[in-house]
Amino acid sequence: DGADGVIYLGSFSKTIASGLRVGWAVAPHGVREKLVLAAESAVLCPSNFAQLTISEYLATQPWRQQIKVFRELYRERRDALLDSLQAMMPEGTTWTIPAGGFYSWLTLPNGLDATAMLPRAIAALVAYVPGTGFYVDGQGRQNLRLSYCYPEPDRIREGVRRLAAVVEGELELANTFGTTSGLHAAEGSSVPAPDLR
Repeated sequence: DGADGVIYLGSFSKTIASGLRVGWAVAPHGVREKLVLAAESAVLCPSNFAQLTISEYLATQPWRQQIKVFRELYRERRDALLDSLQAMMPEGTTWTIPAGGFYSWLTLPNGLDATAMLPRAIAALVAYVPGTGFYVDGQGRQNLRLSYCYPEPDRIREGVRRLAAVVEGELELANTFGTTSGLHAAEGSSVPAPDLR
């Protein structure tokens, strides 16, 4: 910004190829030297192949246009997820509306436990990351993360349909017994999934 007060960090993982794991920084000279030293101690052997691949791609390909294509692709997938959640999820379920990235963060209705619910979701052929994986203190049991990066919009809609059926089943259990955590601990994953086909 001209005042040497801004450090700008970026990654090619979200714009070109996630498997290459290459990032970049724009920083004032003095900060840049410290970043290089920190990187040398944290990343002992960065992939020369990945860095050269990115360098060649940036030098020879219309990457700005490709980013526009990716934005539209992911916007379509995000919108398919959000529209499906709005249409299918039971009352009391909330979610974030991503302005970037590949994920939406859901909060389940009161009394539901995303970690305990996961085996039933998997049995219904839909998966998510339970919210507890994003906390160090056991929080996040009522949360889950859904990705819309890879699946086509039709598969996203089908996945939300299946997940909504699982959540509705969990709500029925919670309304009957007051919670689902203890029930799943006792039952394990042997409880049959609802017929989703």
